[in-house]
Amino acid sequence: MKRKLSRNRILELAIGIVAAIVVVLLVLIGTGILRLPATSPPTVTVTGAQWNILQGTTRDGFGWFGNSTRYANDSDGLPLSITSGGTFGMSLTLSNLDSQNHTIYSVTAGSPFTVVTTKPLIGSSGATVIAGSDDWVITVTLRAPSVSSDSSDYLNITLNAIPP
Repeated sequence: MKRKLSRNRILELAIGIVAAIVVVLLVLIGTGILRLPATSPPTVTVTGAQWNILQGTTRDGFGWFGNSTRYANDSDGLPLSITSGGTFGMSLTLSNLDSQNHTIYSVTAGSPFTVVTTKPLIGSSGATVIAGSDDWVITVTLRAPSVSSDSSDYLNITLNAIPP
């Protein structure tokens, strides 16, 4: 004789089975046997970088530090992926082609990047590049923008050597 299950009994069995599965999954996750996929934070990819140098000219008509525009590329580690809101560094070597010292008064980054610090530190009086030096290195630590999804940006950094 066939026995017919009532709707309430079927519903009770279904709830019991689902509850048992949930309990088993929670136990497996809690003991580390089953792991949930990790989510990685979004990244900002710096696709390229341009250094802009605001400067005067020597008596010969050359920029104090040579060309006013320099480009960073793959040999400088680009493209570079940074975690959203993370920091990274970019360096530039300058040669002072003039016969007198010149000062870097400020360093700024184009939006959406911000300058965190520089080495040497560009304080209120700036940082001096000695006349004739050909190996003055500035390293700029920058903060990438905080983004909600992966993005790509081009970086512009400006060094200002024009006296205030």
